[in-house]
Formats: sequence, C-alpha cells, structure tokens
Amino acid sequence: MATELDALLPELKEFSIPDVPFKVVDPVELPNQTRKAFDEFMTDASTPAAFCVYSHDYSRFCHMVRSGEITIE
Repeated sequence: MATELDALLPELKEFSIPDVPFKVVDPVELPNQTRKAFDEFMTDASTPAAFCVYSHDYSRFCHMVRSGEITIE
C-alpha cells in the first residue's frame, strides 16, 4: 500500500517565486489520477500563479490521501 501511495503522491520540488511569501510546487508531473483528485481538492483555492500551487496545500492533500480522507481513483 505504501509503495502504491508513494507512486501516486510523488515528492515535488519546492521553489520560490518573487513576491510570494510561501514555497510553491509545480503539480504538472503528478500522475493523471492524482492530478484530477488534486485539482478537485484545490477547487476555489487561491494559488500564487497559474502554473504552481503552495507547497503546504500539496502537503495537506498528501496527508489527507494517506489518512483516507481523499480517495484517488
């Protein structure tokens, strides 16, 4: 189970962008089914730019998947 979740929830490289107070990640390399679930999770959330999301949002998403609160189909 852990190996399957590890494949579905890859570690994304954090980076900074100017004038953004928190680290961000680029979710473009997520597996398709993970990206779909993450996009639903992020509905109506604020993002620093069109191409990236706050890393703490991705971390919270990963925690919720691992705890069973979110299911990736």
